[in-house]
Amino acid sequence: MQARIQSTRSVAIMLALAAVTTAHAEIAYSQTLADLDSTDFGWFSHSEPRATRNFKHADNFQLSTSTQINQVNWWGMTEGVASTDLKNFDTFQIEFYTSRTTNNNRIKPDVLIATESFDISQTNTTDTGHRTATGAIKYSHQITLTNTLSLDANTTYWIAISARSIDGSADAWQWLDSDLFGGASSSWDYANNRWLALQDTDSAFQLVSVPAPASSLAMVLGLAATTRRRRG
Repeated sequence: MQARIQSTRSVAIMLALAAVTTAHAEIAYSQTLADLDSTDFGWFSHSEPRATRNFKHADNFQLSTSTQINQVNWWGMTEGVASTDLKNFDTFQIEFYTSRTTNNNRIKPDVLIATESFDISQTNTTDTGHRTATGAIKYSHQITLTNTLSLDANTTYWIAISARSIDGSADAWQWLDSDLFGGASSSWDYANNRWLALQDTDSAFQLVSVPAPASSLAMVLGLAATTRRRRG
């Protein structure tokens, strides 16, 4: 009987820990599009050089509190010339950079601090039900980072999201615009090996954190301590 009680308490603690992790998932940063039909525009963004649309795109962001990021959501679509789906792309690359300020006070990506690549089948690719004027499907994507990324508050970072083209002369991938206009962004120009400082529409993405708040964690640890005392 005592072993059964101890086992039941252990399960309760594990379930409580799982509940803390799940219940407190929160969006740490968001640049989204309220109306997916309001624009068909997006930045060309590719993880490798192409014959056409030869760029990789990055967007800047700041967090209000120091946070651990472990999930990224984003929206995009094919260029839609040859096909309306994503058949010309096989992987996505997620990169995070520090930021630097140029002599004319523009900002650009600087040091690469994290990078991960995912097969497109791993990105929870979902048809949003919205289409561009050419019929291209607007997709949402979601990945869980293999390695949690710790980012500081009130610090400028950059995220680059890019697709690998199977055929570099065929349809390009476009990272869909967000609602935010006039913000800084940057594209890596493969032809000239440099980041371009841009001032235009920002891109649609979210950064998600799954922290364990101190109060909730303390409650769980308290439960464990009580269990230990009762065993004693």
